[in-house]
Amino acid sequence: MPMGVHISGYNTWVKIAALLLVMSASFAARAQPLRVYSEFARIDATGKVTAPAEPREILSPAIVRNGYSSFQVVVDVPKGTPYQLYVAQNPENSVVVTLYRENGDKLEPVTQPASGDATQVFWMDLWTALDAPVARIKVEPQLHVNNDWVIYPMEGRVMEATVREFRWEMGTGGLPVEQMREVICAKILGVSPRPPADAKFFIGNMLLRNADQDADLAARAPKGDLQKVFGACDAPPSPDPEWYLRIRDYLLRLR
Repeated sequence: MPMGVHISGYNTWVKIAALLLVMSASFAARAQPLRVYSEFARIDATGKVTAPAEPREILSPAIVRNGYSSFQVVVDVPKGTPYQLYVAQNPENSVVVTLYRENGDKLEPVTQPASGDATQVFWMDLWTALDAPVARIKVEPQLHVNNDWVIYPMEGRVMEATVREFRWEMGTGGLPVEQMREVICAKILGVSPRPPADAKFFIGNMLLRNADQDADLAARAPKGDLQKVFGACDAPPSPDPEWYLRIRDYLLRLR
């Protein structure tokens, strides 16, 4: 066989092998039954992230003390497949874990293990105490499905950043980015209509609660540095819902 033909055939097989590898990786990503996303990722009822196009990977998130850290957990299984969802910790009781089942914008409290038999998005709230040691902790969602275990390897980093005592009132404030705009740009924020009695179990109110925590941290940060991270006060909102995480990243690194 001529050398040229041999090389061409070899290159063809290399391309085919590479394509199969990419297809296999893509299938594996879609088939992963347990995934964790930020609180800002927009996820539809089928468990698919609709925004941003490339959501942040949640593997070693920073965690604030005396406050909440929130994440979304997607269990993606074929309809009719029973499962149980747990959240394991090491050391035990490092944080207080509360799980909610997402139903549109509403959150329905569930106890562990959370069970189901179809794709479901959960809201995972972590409360970290004021005196929690600054350390790395294991906070791992674990899925028992098809007589097997699927573990999401998540290691939280408890930071020195600590929220002061404050009383959060439902129905006040605005979107997280607007909360921060008020702190940085000294703009007056309007008051929203008071939501129904169970409003604390709505995603929007959880986002506001967490934004209030950020505002508390931001009030003690150098405003010049905050301005650099936030950008121009009159800049239009970013289409990326996770854009706000750049501000939180900065705040949680403060000492």
